Amino acid sequence: MQVFRYIFRADLRRLILLLTIGCVLVTFGNSYQAIYNVQRKLLIDNTLEANQRYAAKVAESAEMLLTSAQDSVAFSAELLAGNFHFSGKPEEEIYRLVEQSEVFNSAIIVNNEAEVVATYPEGILQKGFVLPENTRQSYYERKPLITNPFHSVSGNTLISISHPIWGEHGHYLGYISGTIYLNKNGSLSRLMKDHFFTDQTYLYVVDQFGELLFHVDPNRIGENVSQLPLIKQALGSAEGSQETINSLGIEMVAGYASVPSANWGVVVQRPKDKVMKSLNDQMLNVLWASLPIALLTFIVIWVLAYLISKPLRQLARSAANVNDVDMQRQIVSVRSWYFEASQLKIAVLNAIGLLNDKIHKLDVDSHTDPLTQLHNRRGMQRLLDDFEAKHLQFSVLALDIDHFKLVNDCYGHDTGDLVIQELAKTMQNFIEDSDMVCRVGGEEFLIFLPNTSGESAVSIAESLCEHVANTVMPKVKRITVSIGVGCVENDIDMADIDMAIKQADTALYDAKNAGRNRVKSMLNSQRHKS
Repeated sequence: MQVFRYIFRADLRRLILLLTIGCVLVTFGNSYQAIYNVQRKLLIDNTLEANQRYAAKVAESAEMLLTSAQDSVAFSAELLAGNFHFSGKPEEEIYRLVEQSEVFNSAIIVNNEAEVVATYPEGILQKGFVLPENTRQSYYERKPLITNPFHSVSGNTLISISHPIWGEHGHYLGYISGTIYLNKNGSLSRLMKDHFFTDQTYLYVVDQFGELLFHVDPNRIGENVSQLPLIKQALGSAEGSQETINSLGIEMVAGYASVPSANWGVVVQRPKDKVMKSLNDQMLNVLWASLPIALLTFIVIWVLAYLISKPLRQLARSAANVNDVDMQRQIVSVRSWYFEASQLKIAVLNAIGLLNDKIHKLDVDSHTDPLTQLHNRRGMQRLLDDFEAKHLQFSVLALDIDHFKLVNDCYGHDTGDLVIQELAKTMQNFIEDSDMVCRVGGEEFLIFLPNTSGESAVSIAESLCEHVANTVMPKVKRITVSIGVGCVENDIDMADIDMAIKQADTALYDAKNAGRNRVKSMLNSQRHKS
């Protein structure tokens, strides 16, 4: 019983140890949890974006291949229009069509009675063979066509890219068709199958009916997966990404894009548990790397707790002799231990300083736009809260790049990002140190001018508008911006702040409707910038 009481008795040293170690463990736990949650979101978002971009690239390549194939077949049809009945001409043309590139596996020419006139390579169909009804889509529609995937009489799964052949006076002579085998090696098959993923990411392709045309598992080709919401979006949208569950009930992180000419959907996805495994392994490595510091911290805490409690135990034992001169000197000497208490706090703070720095960086990143290093919406809200607390009057400029979509369409999104970065630097160099620029959208910015009247803000906006127009931007050389001006000049509260921003947005809308490259203000008469 005495041993039990000794082990579990509540003395000062044990209370200090329990409290301090408990606080350290809670801090470590919260820090790891915060880092894990932030990294988890970043990892999933990055995986979604990477899969979407890969799917879009594959879909774009397939679209270019099919479009090029259509152009080749159309050219052959034009050449045959005046030479359809000349001996040897059809055979020469389909030979050229197949052999000039690796796009087509075979080609045929069919007349207006659905009879095969010529084939290449020879032997796939006999000359004079009449096409069966289930393979006459090109014959009946009589227009440039990429057929739905079908099984040919030769046993191949293929698509046919056909073009009608018209004679004089619009007389239908038949059609020429280049065929691309989906179940054999070829340019399109290699494009869809040859991917060197090492992280269990894989790609598959579905036709407009939701049937698998290409898949990492050959046994699943031909399976219908149209019931999946992701497939409907892949066939109906240009591109996108989402977390989803596949037909086998496995959670996936997927990106998708469409091939418009063939009505196909391309999906690139990775099992979510594999995505999270890399994060779990990373966090486990961080934990193992932190253990030595944690163990060292606990040892320091134990030693300091012992040193703090030792003089107090001595004082308790000597309570009966408190009037003794020597004992009084000892009590006086105890007063210096407040310094040691501060050292304990420093030891603990040093132990967890690294994690606190990481959390602080994450906090900064959450309030900063990663592309421009300007404040994002969260950073802007913190600034506005400060304005409200200090009752600080200010003006706000709402700025938008004119015709920015044309920059992305003509030069690419990478150039668009460079333009946004250069514009951010231009604005920061233009404004005063006390002013603040925030990026609130793709090409949309808000500039806050503390202690600036509406008239002064309009003048600053006009100068900025002209300055941007005269600044050389990467690749695109010149851009223009439209600016709307709002102002808070009365008692400051959040309603006034929201109203000023709405005024600036409305004025920006007016500036765009008035022709762009100008400044508009809800506070003054319209100002026009030529």
